Amino acid sequence: MKAFVLGTVGTRSGLTETLTAVRSDKHVEESYLIWGPYDVVSKVNSESLKQLNQILDVMREHGVVDTNTLIVNEGGLSFEKENCSKTRKCAYIFIKMRRPSAPKLWEKYLLSIDEILEGHELFGMWDVVVSVAEEARDDFFNRVFKRLWLLTEVNMTSTHTMFTVKE
Repeated sequence: MKAFVLGTVGTRSGLTETLTAVRSDKHVEESYLIWGPYDVVSKVNSESLKQLNQILDVMREHGVVDTNTLIVNEGGLSFEKENCSKTRKCAYIFIKMRRPSAPKLWEKYLLSIDEILEGHELFGMWDVVVSVAEEARDDFFNRVFKRLWLLTEVNMTSTHTMFTVKE
């Protein structure tokens, strides 16, 4: 099961150490420090809820004091472009949309935006998450955000931009 975990780190001085520790977990595909109400976003893959809980325990052991876990609805909108997990991101956009939605139409439209690397329907406080390739950072508004406005079902978004931490 795939999930996105938004986390708050307890101390500002521990941000990079926490990021390094979270990235070292074999179930964490990607993890970034982000701007906004959370400090870190991680994309994880687990075999079960029990294993997901163990991943959250590891995060807490390494300084994450609060999490918001969003599980991917693999029966709904869910795609990843080739090499998605290996491509550096500049942002994750969490989207709240009106119901009912048309996941297949969303998928077709989102796939047409080159800078969007993946899209997943979620269980949790957000309905959809998309990741945006680093190349979009220079003209984010025109290359991504303005194009998302065309999706009339979008009620609200929360864009979490990353900053680079060299490994």
